[in-house]
Amino acid sequence: MSWFAGALTLLIRARRRLIGALVLYLAKPAKCYSLATPADAPAFAGILDPGDVLLSDGNTRVAALVKRITQSTWSHVSMYVGPLEEGPDPLCIVEADVAAGVRSIRLSELKALQVRVLRPIGLNDTDRRRLADWVVNRIGGEYDLAHAWLLGRNLLRQRLPARLRSLQYTMAKNATRFICCSLLAHAFTLVGYSILPVQMRVSPTDTMDHRNLTPGDFERASVFKVVWPVDNVL
Repeated sequence: MSWFAGALTLLIRARRRLIGALVLYLAKPAKCYSLATPADAPAFAGILDPGDVLLSDGNTRVAALVKRITQSTWSHVSMYVGPLEEGPDPLCIVEADVAAGVRSIRLSELKALQVRVLRPIGLNDTDRRRLADWVVNRIGGEYDLAHAWLLGRNLLRQRLPARLRSLQYTMAKNATRFICCSLLAHAFTLVGYSILPVQMRVSPTDTMDHRNLTPGDFERASVFKVVWPVDNVL
């Protein structure tokens, strides 16, 4: 059976290399965005608070794919956690990146064509700090490619309200792999926030299946208010 074990090992290695090559391909900028102007991060840097959610329209191939499948302006969601180091441009945003996994980045590294900043309504400083600390402690976790694949399949098969409702689902507290939406959804469960849009609830007892969240669901959720762009603030 040694030949079988050897062949299986080679197949596993080949699969990993293929997946790695695909991830690197998807993470590269799309040619159609090569001349586009990135969002002006310094313009909204001064209004950010820990726990704020940043919706972004990325310029990569995977961003274009996400927007097409989800039929949304937004391809990515991340969280502002406050400065993690000294300096004029510190690490301050945590995200789950398809190639790098859960990581911290600088505001200047937010490669987006558009950005919308959402602030959770009614949270005190302690709750916001809990949110930020939770995602910071996830840095180094892997990107959940299996989750991303299943989510894409579900989105192609199901209507929006149906994909979001779940009769029984408990989020794993010891999860180590995330996509961008599940990373933030896990954090918000700590403070009792459901991202399920109110208009999609069939009854008060409906629960959110966080496995099927997309970036656009954060924008539709009633638990956030828009704080950037300022023209959207009522």
